[in-house]
Amino acid sequence: MADQSDTPYLQIRFHLADGSIQEFLQDNETAARRIFENLRPAQLFKQARIMIAGTYSMTAFIPSHISKIDLVAADLACWEFPAKLSDVVELSEAKFRELSGLDTETLEKRGQTRIPGDSFVAFLDLEMRSAKHVYLMIEGAVDLPAERFSRLQLLLSNTHLHARLPEGGLCIVNLANLVRFTVYPGPAEAPMDAWCAHHKQTPDPALV
Repeated sequence: MADQSDTPYLQIRFHLADGSIQEFLQDNETAARRIFENLRPAQLFKQARIMIAGTYSMTAFIPSHISKIDLVAADLACWEFPAKLSDVVELSEAKFRELSGLDTETLEKRGQTRIPGDSFVAFLDLEMRSAKHVYLMIEGAVDLPAERFSRLQLLLSNTHLHARLPEGGLCIVNLANLVRFTVYPGPAEAPMDAWCAHHKQTPDPALV
């Protein structure tokens, strides 16, 4: 077992629906890789419980009360992404605001012209039941106009959504605890049942 002052091979963070975070460490590479190899993301939040066996204790989490799980490891490869996306990466709120340009002067409008097959970058803000947010940058190839919103629906219609972590590793979001999502820029063609209204802009607390 590595010294406790050393960086662990794997950090596991459970983000719970009450806003709290529980963290577990694994120093042994073989044991850490076994966790990842046995992980089935499509079944993860369908289990009755998720068990963590420590040296001195056993902890069980009820999946319905989990918002997100982080598996942090420098050389942990991510799975393929759904909806024909080439990359999905989690961002900090500051990085999300910087890259997405969340102000009316720099933010792209929904009606921009896109050529099918071209690459695109979009930004997704997921608000969870805990009132915490998960900020994502997604990359892929532009679809035909009629397919663009259905692609977003496909991305968020599963039990989970996984993304790369900038520090290495991945996160798995429990979409059962998703209460709102906002995508920037939105699809040019709004769904027929969408209410047409502008999102009220709130000032950035850092600028007040």
